[in-house]
Formats: sequence, structure tokens, C-alpha cells
Amino acid sequence: MGVPFLPVPGHVGSDYERLRPEFRLIADPYSGKDVLLVPAIAPDVSFLHALQADTEGNLLLDEKEDDCLLAQASRVVVASADEIVTPEALRRAPYGVRLSGIHVTALVHAPGGAHPTACRGRYGLDEAHIREYLRLAASDDSFRDYLQRYVFDLTDHGAYLGEAGLAALAP
Repeated sequence: MGVPFLPVPGHVGSDYERLRPEFRLIADPYSGKDVLLVPAIAPDVSFLHALQADTEGNLLLDEKEDDCLLAQASRVVVASADEIVTPEALRRAPYGVRLSGIHVTALVHAPGGAHPTACRGRYGLDEAHIREYLRLAASDDSFRDYLQRYVFDLTDHGAYLGEAGLAALAP
């Protein structure tokens, strides 16, 4: 069994204390400052997007995200990656957190796969698309329209990239 909780010092005083009654506030035994403890999660399946992956299934993840911890806590990890490279090229990457392929159940090459969110160093957040999604997700009927346009009417990921205005990212 892993650690049953994780200390998260950055959220002390936030709404998490009020909204998440399972979180606990304790004094750090070393500094005396308050720290929030959050219970461990054990997802059945996690989906994540990597900056790069190698041909052995190892991933290069953004160090500003918690994807590595999420993957290690999950029973099954399905990953997409903007680029598939050799193991040597992945080792030479100048930044990022490396996740061993032993934690990855399935991997797919998906340039633009983080869209409409960002993939650091490759493309930014698509705020207009996220606003469209939020507007259309407000009702069942309009959300069906969104799904029809961006999911059901498309034949593959390349078609999605074209519909989203990202055809340049297609392989």
C-alpha cells in the first residue's frame, strides 16, 4: 500500500478547507506551519497527454502538472503524446518529468492531443474553443451540437485538428 495521504502546503487558507471536508489541516512537525493533507486517490484509469513519448512507452510530462503522480496512482494509464521519439532523444529532453513506461498501459501518437488545453512549448490554450465548449455545454441540446461537430461527424484525429483550426499540427 502507498502513502494514504499527501501534504499540500500551497492550499492552506483556500476554499478547499471548506469545500473538501475530507482534507485535514495539521501543523508541519518541522516548521510548525499549517499544511493541508489530502487523501490518496487510486483511479481505475487515467488519461493524460505527454509532451513526448519514446518507442518504449516512456513519457516526458510537463513538470508543472501532477500527471506523474496520477499515473503512478492509477491501475491503468492511457497516454497520448504530441511526438514519439527514440529513447535517446527522450533522455536528452531539456525539461520535463520522465515517467517510466512500466506505468503506461497504452500509448497513442496524437499531435495536438491536449487541445483545447495547452501543450507547453508546442501550442497554447485555445480560449475561444473553451468558451465555445462552455457555452454549448450549458444545455443537453447545444452540447449534442458540440459533440456532433467535434466528435461524431469526424473520421479521425486529423479531422478534429482540421475542424479545430489546427491542421498544421496533423502528422
